[in-house]
Amino acid sequence: MDNPFREAFEKGEFVVTCEMIPGRGAFETSQEDEYQMMKKIYATGRVHAISITDCPSGNPAISSMAIARRFAEDGIPALIHFTCKDRTRNEMQGELYELQHDGLENLLVMTGDIQHSGFEGAARPVFDLDPISLLDLVRGMNEGLEVETPKGTYQEKPASFFAGAVVNPYKYRLGETIPQYIKLEKKLLSGAKFIIQQLGFDARKMQEQLFYLEERGFDVPQIANIFLVNKGAANLMTKGVIAGCTATPELIDVLTKESEINKEQKGYAKKMRIERAAKQVAIAKGLGYKGVHIGGFGLDDETVVAVLDMAEQMAPNWRDYVKDLSFGVDGGFYLYKPELDENGNPTGLNSREHAPMEEDISGRKLFKHYRLSRFFHYWVLTQEYNEDHTDAKHIRFNKMLASRIKSLEKKKGQARAHGLEHTGKAMLYGCIDCGDCGLEPAIYSCPMASCPKSQRNGPCGGSMDGYCEAYPLTNPEGHRFCIHYMAFHRLNRYNELYKYTTFITPPNDWNFWQTSAWSNYIHCRDNTSKRIPCSLGLDGNPGGVPDEQLKDDMPSVESTAVANEEKMSEESYGKPVNAAEGEVEVEHNKD
Repeated sequence: MDNPFREAFEKGEFVVTCEMIPGRGAFETSQEDEYQMMKKIYATGRVHAISITDCPSGNPAISSMAIARRFAEDGIPALIHFTCKDRTRNEMQGELYELQHDGLENLLVMTGDIQHSGFEGAARPVFDLDPISLLDLVRGMNEGLEVETPKGTYQEKPASFFAGAVVNPYKYRLGETIPQYIKLEKKLLSGAKFIIQQLGFDARKMQEQLFYLEERGFDVPQIANIFLVNKGAANLMTKGVIAGCTATPELIDVLTKESEINKEQKGYAKKMRIERAAKQVAIAKGLGYKGVHIGGFGLDDETVVAVLDMAEQMAPNWRDYVKDLSFGVDGGFYLYKPELDENGNPTGLNSREHAPMEEDISGRKLFKHYRLSRFFHYWVLTQEYNEDHTDAKHIRFNKMLASRIKSLEKKKGQARAHGLEHTGKAMLYGCIDCGDCGLEPAIYSCPMASCPKSQRNGPCGGSMDGYCEAYPLTNPEGHRFCIHYMAFHRLNRYNELYKYTTFITPPNDWNFWQTSAWSNYIHCRDNTSKRIPCSLGLDGNPGGVPDEQLKDDMPSVESTAVANEEKMSEESYGKPVNAAEGEVEVEHNKD
């Protein structure tokens, strides 16, 4: 079956998608109006696929798959947003079979939004897989999944999905930026064939994403996000109501002025939206993006054509418009130093030179329980694995723990009571007793209890200024830091970022529910025995190199602990490495 969307990439065309946001109801007038408008947009001949959101903002809506099937009947390619928020892994796989059956191949795999509304209250978030595990499932289906049956191994017929992923480069703290890009690498290693970025209005960050992946040795089509923004939408972005989108006070000021002028000159605000979007498209082309994803306020066929036509006129002089799209955060972190013109003034783009890897975290409570956790893991839980992680050498007090646990399990079985272990972890981390502990990969924040999206492999794109997207909305009296923002700074303090960049963590195995996580760890049953070794981040091997041979090269817990023995001293604990010399870290928030 033909797939014009995939073929456009293969032909080297500049790919354009437009976003449709289905709402509630199956036969609402608004639904039909939106559908017919998307048909008109595709009929312009300027668009390669209609991108269909999946219950955006965590609200119920008609299925993106239902809309995609209708588009297919009309000969229109669709890009289906396929999120993790509402589905168990079995439901995901079943729906993928359904899409495979119907010949719907194009997927945009993403985490999904926090649930906010539903019948008789908010829906329960699922997040059974993260995008990395889901992409791995899709890749497995493309290769033909091997399934164990009572009669032996059976291989399914291969699918032909064309799956992409999402990244948010519009982060302005070191501890948010680096984990975003590390997770992006994991998505690419798990099979993502193209990347669509989340929303911002900053040319330097657009370029930063391209530079990073080029530096890391990845060659993958990247699509810029173009949004016709108005003042109302931008205000919601700044408040975190529309998560994963960045709008600064400077942009709000510009939009406010345009709104005021529009009162006297009708149509002025729309004209400026079109012009700003055209500049975004021209800059994206100039920087090297392979396409654009267009959405926003008042999107119709005439607007899309106007944006693309104007962008073509602007394209030869795209650098002239960069400063018009420089709505970054004042003093925010950029991975690369600014590019300077002949007079030493910033051009609005990046040089190729790395900026200092610094962030002032004074006054931020990022290390709660970490000293104790790190100390306990070093002395009690440290063990060295054999090459295939099927057995472990127990060292230090882990010998005593392993002996005791093995004795208890031999007498009482795998499902034995483990109240002392669970009580301690519940008090410190909010443990839900999943039995497949994610504390170590998330650096001693429980991803099941402390992350509303249960992310084990890195952050979603919704954090703002280091804070989780969920809590400013659900808990106005307090914030919580993103657990992966905390993880980065905890490891960065001790020069141990390899613990975050040398493996991909598999999803939680619910067979271990309410069993002893310590026992599963010691017996090499849990996720530690299934991790995929890789080499990520600025110091990693080009392209991430997912390779079994890397197991030999990964630093063992033992060797690193010995190398950092000085840092295990009481004097080292709690010393802020990124704050000014002598500055005292203040714990101020309620987390």
